[in-house]
Amino acid sequence: MSSSWIAEAAAVFAKDWRCELRAKHAITTLGLFAVTSLVVASLALGPVGIQAEERIAFAPVLIWLILLFSTAAGLPRAFVHEEESHTATALRLAATPSALFAGKAAYTFSVLAAVEAAVAPLAAALLQIDVARPGLLLAVLALGGFGLALASTLLAAIVAQGRGRTTLFAALAFPVLVPLLALAVAITRAAFGAPLQEGILIQLVLYDATVTVAGLMLFPAVWNP
Repeated sequence: MSSSWIAEAAAVFAKDWRCELRAKHAITTLGLFAVTSLVVASLALGPVGIQAEERIAFAPVLIWLILLFSTAAGLPRAFVHEEESHTATALRLAATPSALFAGKAAYTFSVLAAVEAAVAPLAAALLQIDVARPGLLLAVLALGGFGLALASTLLAAIVAQGRGRTTLFAALAFPVLVPLLALAVAITRAAFGAPLQEGILIQLVLYDATVTVAGLMLFPAVWNP
């Protein structure tokens, strides 16, 4: 049973990457948005514009806002594409809901990880910020990206079957993602040299665990209404 579930999730993951490598919709959209936002921000708020302490305070907000809006711009199509191309019914028959959710979330997380790998070093370089705790930065990018991927995958499945998808995604994402972004910004700021609040990393882990359980429980009802 477990091997079959893993095979189904892996098949969904591979299918999404094959589609992405053909169309390059998410990669192009997210990459262009992220790089453009960072370059414009660095020109306006770079080393000459604000002091080092202000850059440390501002950079984490910029990084996570870029990741949030990149997600909103490119990744909700994970399920919209299935509905538009009329392959959703085939997916419902081919994979169990939990395996489908896991495969889609893994794809989303892999795309976000690629964006994070470009955004975080580029932001630190353009704003001339020294990373005081590289391990902490990697941890928050991994945990924050994981939570963002899971939450956005569930939200994408909800909005794919409704009208006004962009507006609906934004309305649903606000209460779900604000706690994640607040924790991720605070921890990223600590990675750049600010004091680390006690227990905040555990809170991010608990958020990810909560979203994982909620996603696995709610997705079958969302995907098979």
